[in-house]
Amino acid sequence: MIDSSRFTALVDERLSRVIERERGFYGGLDPRVDDMFTEIARLVNSGGKRTRPEFAHLGWVAAGGEPYAQTAVNVGAALELLHVSALIHDDVIDGAGSRRGSATTHVRVAEQHRRLGWAGEERRISEGAAVLTGNVVLAMADAALGEVNSAARKQWTRVRTEVNIGQYMDLTGSAARVQTPEHAMRVMVMKTAKYTVERPLVMGAMAAGSGEDGVVWHLRLYGEMLGIAFQLRDDVLGVFGDPSVTGKPTGDDLREGKATLLIARARERADAAQLAVLSRIGDPGLSDSDIAAVQDVIRETGALLDAEQNIEGFRNKALGGSEDWGFEPGVLAELVRAADKVTRRVS
Repeated sequence: MIDSSRFTALVDERLSRVIERERGFYGGLDPRVDDMFTEIARLVNSGGKRTRPEFAHLGWVAAGGEPYAQTAVNVGAALELLHVSALIHDDVIDGAGSRRGSATTHVRVAEQHRRLGWAGEERRISEGAAVLTGNVVLAMADAALGEVNSAARKQWTRVRTEVNIGQYMDLTGSAARVQTPEHAMRVMVMKTAKYTVERPLVMGAMAAGSGEDGVVWHLRLYGEMLGIAFQLRDDVLGVFGDPSVTGKPTGDDLREGKATLLIARARERADAAQLAVLSRIGDPGLSDSDIAAVQDVIRETGALLDAEQNIEGFRNKALGGSEDWGFEPGVLAELVRAADKVTRRVS
């Protein structure tokens, strides 16, 4: 068995060292720069599940890497910082007020702007500061990665590119009212499936010295299928999740008008009256009763049941034939555990 808690503790130590090293370089330039590093540290330590580091670690071990080697830890830390960078940017894009039960970065800067009587337009300053904070975190991710082989470096380039392309497709597709299941699936693969599961797995395996062999082939397929299941679960939680567990208000995805497969399926099956209810999606002023009405339509059309069945179906596709992949029994057990953790989570 892989000791995930031990590996996560090593990743957390690496994250702290990188943040404090960069603070040491730049924090003395200006009190507000030091505040920025305090905010980065807060976000990194605010309860993230370290999903991407765990998948990178699993890929590393599957390829025969020593379980707690520094390179594996560095890969995990880099992927976590990439994730934090993406979250900061995502919150600006979505206009989100909270993340993991606390105010988002741009909201915190806006509060500081008001409290201290800063000049300039509040929204422009606060959102700009958050974008720049996210950019600094992305630069820190490169620093955390350190030296890796060229194959792993190529995966790093791909994952950084793909998550931004996925975000761009999501943002502009929603604005253009592209509401087809096909579009939702393409966004899902680019924005989440590759970034959260497939690329970390493959990057970990390649960092351990694996080439384009059977190990990587099986991990790619597993990662793609499980990544889709991960996003489908996210879609369900974004509409039906308990805010005390998810850390985000119920229905935020509906107010933001996210073009998810869950919503696309509901629209596809809705009658005229139900479509009228669904047409309110994307209105930031949706009340709790409006959210409840949309939830009812999603249930009534069978879209929620379809999503739950697809989550289980993609989980099973991810693990299909895994007993013949040639992995050690302990690695196979971890693949199953990770699949269950991703698909049966509540936050």
